[in-house]
Amino acid sequence: MAATMNLSLTFVLLLSSGLVVVFGDGGDCGATCETIRCFQGGNITCTNRPGEVIQGCHCLCAPKNGRGCVLHLQSGSNQNCPKRSC
Repeated sequence: MAATMNLSLTFVLLLSSGLVVVFGDGGDCGATCETIRCFQGGNITCTNRPGEVIQGCHCLCAPKNGRGCVLHLQSGSNQNCPKRSC
């Protein structure tokens, strides 16, 4: 009985966190790094922050003052992050 209750609670928590990711946090820029939950990890590097690696799997996790930021996913793909406006 307790195992079923824990499994149900886990399912509800996973479902609610998925809805937050889909619908965002209501701000102008959608989801933030705090609400994004990625199944595939990654990190971000920016040309104006040499040697600093920022954990995140979405360009929204790049610093606001970051320039030349690139998202590096564990799959090996890279994506240039546009300049953030928020």
